[in-house]
This record gives sequence, structure tokens and C-alpha cells, in this order.
Amino acid sequence: MGKFTGYLICTDCDGTLTYEPGKVSDENAQAIKHFQAQGGLFTLATGRFPDHAELFKDKIQMNAPMVSLNGTLLYDTEKQALINKWSIRTKDCYHILSYVLENYPDVWGFWMNGVLKDGSFGSVGYNPSEHTLDDGSLEKTLEQFPNEMLKMVITSSADNTVKLQKDLKQKYGDRFRFDTSWQEGLEIQSIDSGKGVAVRYLKEHLGRHIHTTVGVGDFENDITLLEYSDIGYAVDNAIDSVKEAADRVTVSNQEHALAAIIKELEEEIKNG
Repeated sequence: MGKFTGYLICTDCDGTLTYEPGKVSDENAQAIKHFQAQGGLFTLATGRFPDHAELFKDKIQMNAPMVSLNGTLLYDTEKQALINKWSIRTKDCYHILSYVLENYPDVWGFWMNGVLKDGSFGSVGYNPSEHTLDDGSLEKTLEQFPNEMLKMVITSSADNTVKLQKDLKQKYGDRFRFDTSWQEGLEIQSIDSGKGVAVRYLKEHLGRHIHTTVGVGDFENDITLLEYSDIGYAVDNAIDSVKEAADRVTVSNQEHALAAIIKELEEEIKNG
């Protein structure tokens, strides 16, 4: 039993944990090790696949399951085992993507993410400039995911992404989430999924008593993480909507945000 027993920190990676892509500061790494040594649980919540954690293995080690693909996949990286997933039907993906192709000819590309036919995790790309909607190429691409998919990404200009997000929310928002994690990418997933949903599942089902979940993020796809956590932190470089959703705002990702959060939690525990 340590001072952080019962706490779970779940943090976004890019723009939150890292000071540049794939880089974790020594200050953050040391603070996380201290947090874990005192009983705390630490994990990542990212839009990427579970193998993204390999980038950080020399600096940090998770001791709780990883929230991957924007909270559509909960994965035990140590045992390499799927814990839970929140998927969308492949035929529904076709309806959305064909609508986009018909109405937004300037989109740059699609990325489909999920479990492939061979059982491995994978991402399949589709370039609209190389195909037409009638040539059967979209259907053939989607055959890589026989029944279900976890997340789709549509890349486009920032202005086009704003228009596309608004349109798709109005048309399909009762069944799907449409969030951004950068200005030129719109991520599509089940309405009942999200980083926050996965963290709530962890708190309820992990098997070890967690009394306080701490979510940390910077962009729109982190909002549920902050809202569903007991304490939601936005880093200072977060977009305005994330700061509005947060319980607290800490320093920027360039100033060792995780170290600052752990220090603040430790002071609160010390002071009762």
C-alpha cells in the first residue's frame, strides 16, 4: 500500500505526455515511476494501436490496460490480450464513406482501423483520387474487415474537416462519434465508445480497487476522457473546448505536465 494506491492516471500521448512525437521527458518518466512505486496505476489513452506503447518502453511502463484507437479498444499489452472493444459494423462504414465520396470530392483519404481477416490489428488506407465510387474498390477495401471495424479516419483540409464534421454529426450523430485529434483528421467510431468509456470500464472491471481516475488530454478526442474521469486535467496547450471540459488546467506538454499533475496529487494527499 502506498500513497497513490487506488489512483489510476490515464493520459493522452501526443501533445500531452510527450513534448514532441514519441518523446517523453525525464521529468515525466521519473514522476510516473514514483507514482507507480507508491501504488498508482498508469496507462495511456491514444488514438493509435497498442504497439504505439513500444515507443515509450525505455522511459515508462504501463501497469494497467491500454486504451487504444480512441477508446474503441482496451488491451492488455503485457499479456497481449484483448479485454474489450466497441466496434461499428462494416456495412455502416460503407454507407458513411460512400456518402462522403459523393458529397466531398476534395477529401484526401480514408483510414480504416480494426481487426483484419487474419486476426491481427491493422490499418487499411483508401485514396479517393485513385478510384471512383462505382468501381467497387471501396467494397473491396472494406472486405479486409469482414464484419466490424473499430475506427475510421477521414483526412482533409482543416476547413473541409469542420464542414464534414458538422454534416456527419447531423446525419449520423445518433449512432456514431465524430471527433478530431488534429485539424485535418476526422475520426469516426461507435457512439457508445470513447476514451472516457474505456476508462470508466477499467474502474468498474479492472479487479483492483480504483477510487480515483485521473484523465489528461489536449484535443477533442480527449473530452470524454476528462468528463468521465473523477479528475479531468487539460494541459495548458489544449484547445479551448478541452479546457472547458476539464476540472483543472495544468502546465503545457513542454513543461512536464504529468510530473506537475503527480506533484499536485501528492500535495493534496499530504494535506488531507
